[in-house]
Amino acid sequence: MSGQLHATIAYYDPPARPPDDARPDFTNLPLRGRPVRIEDIRGRADEFSLDREGFTVVDAPTRVRNFYDRAEVALAYVPEVGELLRAVTGCGATAMLNSPVVRLSSRAAERPAGATMTGDFVHADYNVPAAEQMLRRTLPAQEAEARLRHRYSIFNVWRAFSAPPQDVPLALCDTRSVAPQDKQQCSITLQISSGEVMTWENIAYLHSAEHRWFYCSDMRRDEAYVFRGFDSDPARAEQVPHSAFEDRTCPSSAAPRASIEIRMFAFYDE
Repeated sequence: MSGQLHATIAYYDPPARPPDDARPDFTNLPLRGRPVRIEDIRGRADEFSLDREGFTVVDAPTRVRNFYDRAEVALAYVPEVGELLRAVTGCGATAMLNSPVVRLSSRAAERPAGATMTGDFVHADYNVPAAEQMLRRTLPAQEAEARLRHRYSIFNVWRAFSAPPQDVPLALCDTRSVAPQDKQQCSITLQISSGEVMTWENIAYLHSAEHRWFYCSDMRRDEAYVFRGFDSDPARAEQVPHSAFEDRTCPSSAAPRASIEIRMFAFYDE
């Protein structure tokens, strides 16, 4: 049965709000933990939609046996996620935006090559300029121009592949509870998996008591979150703020959370 947790989630918390045109360094933000209530959507997934809250939980069987095996993930998992996204969104085509990312709880004794830490503060991965930047980077120039004339979206497909329960679940914020003044546009520069150093813009969030947080307890490897990172349709453009958080009710014997996420473009004819 669904319930709720009381937990702490870290928000952007500067001494003073920067000017509107400022882009603070996303990798060095002042953060402050805030107590929040996080509702469990286990057993309620059909109450949530990509067009309304911006996220949902779906059944997502996979043939992948080892999510640490990059070759297996590339050959089997990436096509699975594309097929899943086309089924869930009704889009006509998809394209992978980034290489799959494996994240591990800080309790993990070892971190396999390529795995990284959980994202433990409220953020969204791309803002509006970054979405177009990423589209132009991902597709050949002629195809990118054609796609930009129609609606396109970015979605994150997130799956826990460690056994439940998760010590550090992922929480998602209902986009309808987010106000424009809650957003802080940021700049991030990172070396990506190809070795290229990239700079793009994304979003951190200031705390608001209006934010409504949700998570799905005891996630299984045959299900996944799908949540919106961008949509060119203004009626559905709001990104989904998200953050990992520590579930203090999780038994210490639980395996450290291991998860994999892929960000993909979805393209539509409209």
